[in-house]
Amino acid sequence: MRLSTHNETGFTLVELLVAAAIAAVGFLGLAATHATALRATTVGRSMGAATITATEQIEVLRRIPYAAVVTGAAEGVTINGTTYTRTVGVTAAPAGTSKRVQVTVNWSDQFGPHQVVLLTVIAP
Repeated sequence: MRLSTHNETGFTLVELLVAAAIAAVGFLGLAATHATALRATTVGRSMGAATITATEQIEVLRRIPYAAVVTGAAEGVTINGTTYTRTVGVTAAPAGTSKRVQVTVNWSDQFGPHQVVLLTVIAP
């Protein structure tokens, strides 16, 4: 009787299928992370544009005469294809003759509705 001593190297089919399954799970996790990062980037860019729009409105209100700082009607502003609705609310501030100004910017995109609110106090 003769014993055969073949040195078998390589991978079996089962080992290859297990490795492919593990790699597939890893790649699906990367794809989900990419989608989340894309959403965060888009919302962040829109939030930055809304903040700039609100800040610009506050600066305009600081430059006009104090008596003209009043609540205004909502106005639409379009930036990079997204329409933002900017609303200005003016109320009396608790500290004397100052005015409390609230600028609210609303918009909707494929991820839902969003809002940015900036508050400031303008004194005479």
